[in-house]
Amino acid sequence: MAGAHEALEHAEHTGHAHNSKQMGVTMAIFGVLIAFCAAMVGSQRQELMTSLLDQSWAHSSWVGAVVKEEMAVADLQKMRSQPNVGADPALARLIRMDADYNEESELAKTWDDLSDPLINAHFDAAEGYEHAQLVAEVALIIASIAILLNNRMTWFASLVVGAISLGLIGFTFLTARGEIATNHHKVEEAEEEYVDHSESDLDSKGREELLNQLDPGGKIRAAVANDAKHDTEEYKQKHKKPGEAKSGETEKHDQAKPQKEKEEEE
Repeated sequence: MAGAHEALEHAEHTGHAHNSKQMGVTMAIFGVLIAFCAAMVGSQRQELMTSLLDQSWAHSSWVGAVVKEEMAVADLQKMRSQPNVGADPALARLIRMDADYNEESELAKTWDDLSDPLINAHFDAAEGYEHAQLVAEVALIIASIAILLNNRMTWFASLVVGAISLGLIGFTFLTARGEIATNHHKVEEAEEEYVDHSESDLDSKGREELLNQLDPGGKIRAAVANDAKHDTEEYKQKHKKPGEAKSGETEKHDQAKPQKEKEEEE
Protein backbone atom coordinates (compact mmCIF):
# COMPACT_ATOMS: atom_id res chain seq x y z
CA MET A 1 0.00 0.00 0.00
CA ALA A 2 2.81 2.41 0.83
CA GLY A 3 4.54 1.71 -2.46
CA ALA A 4 1.35 2.29 -4.44
CA HIS A 5 0.75 5.56 -2.61
CA GLU A 6 4.29 6.77 -3.33
CA ALA A 7 3.91 5.85 -7.02
CA LEU A 8 0.65 7.80 -7.18
CA GLU A 9 2.28 10.86 -5.59
CA HIS A 10 5.23 10.57 -7.98
CA ALA A 11 2.90 10.44 -11.00
CA GLU A 12 1.00 13.46 -9.68
CA HIS A 13 4.20 15.46 -9.23
CA THR A 14 5.31 14.43 -12.73
CA GLY A 15 2.00 15.62 -14.18
CA HIS A 16 2.29 18.92 -12.35
CA ALA A 17 5.84 19.41 -13.63
CA HIS A 18 4.72 18.61 -17.18
CA ASN A 19 1.84 21.09 -16.92
CA SER A 20 4.14 23.78 -15.50
CA LYS A 21 6.55 23.26 -18.41
CA GLN A 22 3.76 23.65 -20.97
CA MET A 23 2.44 26.75 -19.24
CA GLY A 24 5.94 28.23 -19.09
CA VAL A 25 6.41 27.69 -22.84
CA THR A 26 3.02 29.29 -23.41
CA MET A 27 4.04 32.35 -21.42
CA ALA A 28 7.24 32.62 -23.45
CA ILE A 29 5.24 32.50 -26.68
CA PHE A 30 2.93 35.24 -25.40
CA GLY A 31 6.01 37.32 -24.54
CA VAL A 32 7.22 36.95 -28.14
CA LEU A 33 3.82 38.05 -29.43
CA ILE A 34 3.91 41.12 -27.20
CA ALA A 35 7.41 42.05 -28.37
CA PHE A 36 6.43 41.58 -32.03
CA CYS A 37 3.34 43.75 -31.65
CA ALA A 38 5.33 46.47 -29.88
CA ALA A 39 7.89 46.49 -32.70
CA MET A 40 5.18 46.69 -35.38
CA VAL A 41 3.40 49.51 -33.53
CA GLY A 42 6.63 51.50 -33.40
CA SER A 43 7.34 50.83 -37.07
CA GLN A 44 3.88 51.87 -38.21
CA ARG A 45 3.94 55.03 -36.12
CA GLN A 46 7.32 55.95 -37.58
CA GLU A 47 5.92 55.43 -41.09
CA LEU A 48 2.90 57.48 -40.07
CA MET A 49 5.11 60.43 -39.06
CA THR A 50 7.05 60.16 -42.33
CA SER A 51 3.82 60.18 -44.33
CA LEU A 52 2.57 63.21 -42.40
CA LEU A 53 5.78 65.11 -43.20
CA ASP A 54 5.50 64.18 -46.87
CA GLN A 55 1.89 65.35 -46.92
CA SER A 56 2.90 68.67 -45.37
CA TRP A 57 5.37 69.12 -48.22
CA ALA A 58 2.67 68.24 -50.75
CA HIS A 59 0.24 70.69 -49.14
CA SER A 60 2.86 73.47 -49.12
CA SER A 61 3.57 72.80 -52.80
CA TRP A 62 -0.12 73.04 -53.59
CA VAL A 63 -0.49 76.32 -51.69
CA GLY A 64 2.55 77.77 -53.48
CA ALA A 65 1.19 76.76 -56.87
CA VAL A 66 -2.19 78.32 -56.08
CA VAL A 67 -0.53 81.58 -55.05
CA LYS A 68 1.49 81.71 -58.28
CA GLU A 69 -1.65 80.96 -60.28
CA GLU A 70 -3.51 83.81 -58.58
CA MET A 71 -0.61 86.19 -59.30
CA ALA A 72 -0.70 85.22 -62.98
CA VAL A 73 -4.46 85.82 -63.08
CA ALA A 74 -3.96 89.23 -61.42
CA ASP A 75 -1.45 90.18 -64.13
CA LEU A 76 -3.90 89.08 -66.80
CA GLN A 77 -6.61 91.23 -65.25
CA LYS A 78 -4.29 94.23 -65.34
CA MET A 79 -3.54 93.65 -69.02
CA ARG A 80 -7.24 93.44 -69.86
CA SER A 81 -7.63 97.19 -69.43
CA GLN A 82 -4.72 97.99 -71.73
CA PRO A 83 -5.31 98.93 -75.40
CA ASN A 84 -4.21 96.45 -78.09
CA VAL A 85 -3.57 93.83 -75.45
CA GLY A 86 -3.75 91.09 -78.07
CA ALA A 87 -0.59 92.41 -79.73
CA ASP A 88 1.41 92.39 -76.50
CA PRO A 89 3.89 89.44 -76.55
CA ALA A 90 3.66 89.23 -72.77
CA LEU A 91 0.03 88.10 -73.05
CA ALA A 92 0.93 84.73 -74.55
CA ARG A 93 3.56 84.19 -71.89
CA LEU A 94 1.14 85.01 -69.07
CA ILE A 95 -1.48 82.68 -70.50
CA ARG A 96 1.09 79.88 -70.70
CA MET A 97 2.21 80.61 -67.15
CA ASP A 98 -1.39 80.51 -65.92
CA ALA A 99 -1.96 77.14 -67.59
CA ASP A 100 1.35 75.86 -66.21
CA TYR A 101 0.55 76.97 -62.65
CA ASN A 102 -2.94 75.50 -62.92
CA GLU A 103 -1.50 72.13 -63.89
CA GLU A 104 1.07 72.37 -61.11
CA SER A 105 -1.62 73.09 -58.50
CA GLU A 106 -3.71 70.15 -59.73
CA LEU A 107 -0.74 67.77 -59.52
CA ALA A 108 0.14 69.01 -56.03
CA LYS A 109 -3.50 68.71 -54.92
CA THR A 110 -3.64 65.14 -56.22
CA TRP A 111 -0.44 64.33 -54.34
CA ASP A 112 -1.87 65.89 -51.18
CA ASP A 113 -5.19 64.03 -51.45
CA LEU A 114 -3.56 60.65 -52.12
CA SER A 115 -1.53 61.00 -48.93
CA ASP A 116 -4.67 60.76 -46.78
CA PRO A 117 -5.41 57.04 -47.47
CA LEU A 118 -1.76 56.15 -46.82
CA ILE A 119 -1.80 58.00 -43.51
CA ASN A 120 -5.06 56.29 -42.53
CA ALA A 121 -3.61 52.90 -43.46
CA HIS A 122 -0.57 53.41 -41.24
CA PHE A 123 -2.79 54.66 -38.41
CA ASP A 124 -5.14 51.66 -38.68
CA ALA A 125 -2.18 49.25 -38.78
CA ALA A 126 -0.69 50.79 -35.64
CA GLU A 127 -4.05 50.56 -33.90
CA GLY A 128 -4.51 46.94 -34.98
CA TYR A 129 -1.12 45.85 -33.66
CA GLU A 130 -1.74 47.81 -30.46
CA HIS A 131 -5.02 45.97 -29.87
CA ALA A 132 -3.30 42.65 -30.55
CA GLN A 133 -0.58 43.56 -28.06
CA LEU A 134 -3.19 44.35 -25.40
CA VAL A 135 -4.92 41.00 -25.94
CA ALA A 136 -1.56 39.18 -25.77
CA GLU A 137 -0.80 40.90 -22.46
CA VAL A 138 -4.15 39.71 -21.09
CA ALA A 139 -3.33 36.19 -22.26
CA LEU A 140 0.04 36.39 -20.51
CA ILE A 141 -1.63 37.45 -17.26
CA ILE A 142 -4.11 34.55 -17.46
CA ALA A 143 -1.26 32.13 -18.17
CA SER A 144 0.60 33.48 -15.13
CA ILE A 145 -2.44 32.81 -12.96
CA ALA A 146 -2.72 29.33 -14.47
CA ILE A 147 0.86 28.43 -13.62
CA LEU A 148 0.46 29.78 -10.07
CA LEU A 149 -2.72 27.78 -9.49
CA ASN A 150 -1.58 24.88 -11.68
CA ASN A 151 -5.02 24.97 -13.28
CA ARG A 152 -5.39 23.54 -16.76
CA MET A 153 -8.75 25.24 -17.39
CA THR A 154 -7.21 28.65 -16.77
CA TRP A 155 -4.34 27.67 -19.05
CA PHE A 156 -6.81 26.72 -21.80
CA ALA A 157 -8.48 30.11 -21.35
CA SER A 158 -5.11 31.82 -21.85
CA LEU A 159 -4.61 29.78 -25.04
CA VAL A 160 -7.96 30.99 -26.37
CA VAL A 161 -7.12 34.62 -25.63
CA GLY A 162 -3.67 34.13 -27.16
CA ALA A 163 -5.25 32.70 -30.31
CA ILE A 164 -7.42 35.82 -30.55
CA SER A 165 -4.29 37.97 -30.32
CA LEU A 166 -2.58 35.91 -33.02
CA GLY A 167 -5.66 36.26 -35.22
CA LEU A 168 -5.62 40.04 -34.79
CA ILE A 169 -1.93 40.11 -35.74
CA GLY A 170 -2.55 38.07 -38.88
CA PHE A 171 -5.60 40.10 -39.90
CA THR A 172 -3.80 43.41 -39.38
CA PHE A 173 -0.71 42.23 -41.25
CA LEU A 174 -2.62 40.95 -44.27
CA THR A 175 -4.99 43.90 -44.62
CA ALA A 176 -2.49 46.65 -43.82
CA ARG A 177 0.26 45.26 -46.03
CA GLY A 178 -1.77 45.39 -49.24
CA GLU A 179 -3.44 48.71 -48.45
CA ILE A 180 -0.17 50.42 -47.50
CA ALA A 181 1.64 49.09 -50.56
CA THR A 182 -1.12 50.23 -52.92
CA ASN A 183 -1.46 53.71 -51.45
CA HIS A 184 2.30 54.16 -51.15
CA HIS A 185 2.68 53.39 -54.86
CA LYS A 186 -0.01 55.95 -55.74
CA VAL A 187 1.64 58.64 -53.60
CA GLU A 188 5.03 57.97 -55.19
CA GLU A 189 3.58 58.28 -58.69
CA ALA A 190 1.82 61.54 -57.82
CA GLU A 191 5.01 62.95 -56.29
CA GLU A 192 7.07 61.97 -59.34
CA GLU A 193 4.58 63.64 -61.68
CA TYR A 194 4.72 66.84 -59.63
CA VAL A 195 8.52 66.83 -59.46
CA ASP A 196 8.82 66.20 -63.21
CA HIS A 197 6.48 69.09 -63.90
CA SER A 198 8.33 71.38 -61.48
CA GLU A 199 11.66 70.64 -63.16
CA SER A 200 10.24 71.82 -66.49
CA ASP A 201 8.60 74.91 -64.98
CA LEU A 202 7.92 77.60 -67.60
CA ASP A 203 8.56 80.43 -65.16
CA SER A 204 12.14 79.35 -64.45
CA LYS A 205 12.79 78.94 -68.17
CA GLY A 206 11.33 82.37 -68.91
CA ARG A 207 13.44 83.90 -66.15
CA GLU A 208 16.66 82.54 -67.64
CA GLU A 209 15.67 83.69 -71.11
CA LEU A 210 14.87 87.18 -69.81
CA LEU A 211 18.19 87.46 -67.96
CA ASN A 212 20.12 86.31 -71.01
CA GLN A 213 18.38 88.89 -73.18
CA LEU A 214 19.01 91.75 -70.75
CA ASP A 215 22.53 90.67 -69.79
CA PRO A 216 24.23 88.89 -72.71
CA GLY A 217 27.31 87.07 -71.52
CA GLY A 218 26.42 87.57 -67.87
CA LYS A 219 28.73 90.57 -67.29
CA ILE A 220 26.23 92.46 -65.13
CA ARG A 221 25.45 89.37 -63.06
CA ALA A 222 29.16 88.73 -62.52
CA ALA A 223 29.69 92.33 -61.39
CA VAL A 224 26.77 92.05 -58.97
CA ALA A 225 28.22 88.83 -57.55
CA ASN A 226 31.62 90.49 -57.06
CA ASP A 227 30.04 93.47 -55.30
CA ALA A 228 28.15 91.14 -52.99
CA LYS A 229 31.36 89.26 -52.20
CA HIS A 230 33.18 92.54 -51.50
CA ASP A 231 30.39 93.72 -49.19
CA THR A 232 30.56 90.42 -47.31
CA GLU A 233 34.30 90.76 -46.75
CA GLU A 234 33.91 94.34 -45.52
CA TYR A 235 31.21 93.23 -43.09
CA LYS A 236 33.48 90.52 -41.71
CA GLN A 237 36.34 92.98 -41.28
CA LYS A 238 34.16 95.47 -39.43
CA HIS A 239 32.71 92.85 -37.10
CA LYS A 240 35.88 90.86 -36.42
CA LYS A 241 36.76 90.05 -32.80
CA PRO A 242 39.32 92.21 -30.92
CA GLY A 243 42.89 90.98 -31.35
CA GLU A 244 42.00 89.01 -34.47
CA ALA A 245 44.39 89.85 -37.29
CA LYS A 246 43.00 90.92 -40.62
CA SER A 247 43.34 88.51 -43.47
CA GLY A 248 45.79 90.79 -45.34
CA GLU A 249 47.92 91.38 -42.25
CA THR A 250 48.04 87.67 -41.51
CA GLU A 251 49.15 86.92 -45.05
CA LYS A 252 51.93 89.58 -44.90
CA HIS A 253 53.10 88.21 -41.55
CA ASP A 254 53.29 84.68 -42.94
CA GLN A 255 55.31 85.89 -45.92
CA ALA A 256 57.74 87.96 -43.80
CA LYS A 257 58.38 85.22 -41.23
CA PRO A 258 60.55 82.94 -43.44
CA GLN A 259 62.61 85.95 -44.61
CA LYS A 260 63.30 86.99 -41.01
CA GLU A 261 64.38 83.48 -40.05
CA LYS A 262 66.72 83.39 -43.06
CA GLU A 263 68.43 86.65 -42.02
CA GLU A 264 68.97 85.32 -38.50
CA GLU A 265 70.68 82.20 -39.86
CA GLU A 266 73.11 84.34 -41.91
